[in-house]
Amino acid sequence: MPQVDYTFNGGRGVTTHGLSAANSFSNGLSINIPLYTGGEVEGAIAKAKIGKTSAQETILQVEQATKLSAIEGYFGLLAYKELQDVYHEAVDNLQGHLNNVQAQYQVGTVAKLDVLTSNVSLANAKTTAVTSDTNVATSEANLNNILGLPLQTNLVLTDHRLPFDAYNISLEEAIDYAMKYNPEVLQATLDVRTAEENIGIAESGNRPTVSVGASNGWSDDSFPGAENRTWKVIGSVTYSFYDGGATNAKIKSAKQSLLAARETEQQTRESIQLTVKQTYLDLNGAAQKVQATLASVDEAEEAFKIARVRYQAGVGINLDVLDAQLDLNEARTNYIQALYDYNIDIAKLEQAMGVDVRSGVIHPSLTAANTNG
Repeated sequence: MPQVDYTFNGGRGVTTHGLSAANSFSNGLSINIPLYTGGEVEGAIAKAKIGKTSAQETILQVEQATKLSAIEGYFGLLAYKELQDVYHEAVDNLQGHLNNVQAQYQVGTVAKLDVLTSNVSLANAKTTAVTSDTNVATSEANLNNILGLPLQTNLVLTDHRLPFDAYNISLEEAIDYAMKYNPEVLQATLDVRTAEENIGIAESGNRPTVSVGASNGWSDDSFPGAENRTWKVIGSVTYSFYDGGATNAKIKSAKQSLLAARETEQQTRESIQLTVKQTYLDLNGAAQKVQATLASVDEAEEAFKIARVRYQAGVGINLDVLDAQLDLNEARTNYIQALYDYNIDIAKLEQAMGVDVRSGVIHPSLTAANTNG
């Protein structure tokens, strides 16, 4: 790129005998245009462009981390709200059961032990319900904090239940997508390109440089020194025959940096592949757990109904009802946890793949491939 300089000098001089003095003022304007720098300028420009792209990938990583935090906060609040319903329903169930036990105790058909144990179970259920209320409030405040909202903001969630949407993608497609779009992989690739440019910049020290320039000057003994104009045009070729091995040392160092960058790129690719595979397997495992725990919920609900009816009919024992309620709580809790894990694993897989943060969808080409398949 052209370089433009302006200079101004002003002074007063005295002869050696001090007999006379004179003022001097001068102005100069010059421009120098490099025609050939051996690749140094071109390499520097290329590095700057690569650096800009790399910075954008860094921003993308931050956005992805923020997106994951928001998703975890959202589904965390949704899960706690579902658990809140579970534990408050358990209180209602046990309160109804206690009322039945007390009625039977009044007529002498059950022992006082049934009343006592039912009271204890109800008290424990109420404690758990209070804890669930606290968890909801804390989780809501956490999500508000992530979203940058006042902590006391009452959030209205779009979903009322944790979703279980199919996520159809093969492991090979997920890994291939990550190798193209994961910002860590892209940054590692950009680092290799930067290292390659550094070699070219270092090698420019062994090449000549060619430039042309022009200057215009004015000088006078009166300020501002705008008389006595002079001008000239300059063409120059510079070549360093010997620099003490400095250039060769720079080249050697740049080549070593390139080898290190390529090794880092390979390690990054392998690390991301491993992360994608682990998250993919976690997602599949979570999907299987959702199916298994859903079946357990159905069975636990049926078992609780049977235990309660049997006790009311006088053919069952109190412990069966209390145990059935505990089993129902556990089955529903496991189901909600499996749904939460499934949705979070989707978010983690998309982060590992490098799915676009703003659109939140798979890259169009990959979506088309899935549809056609």
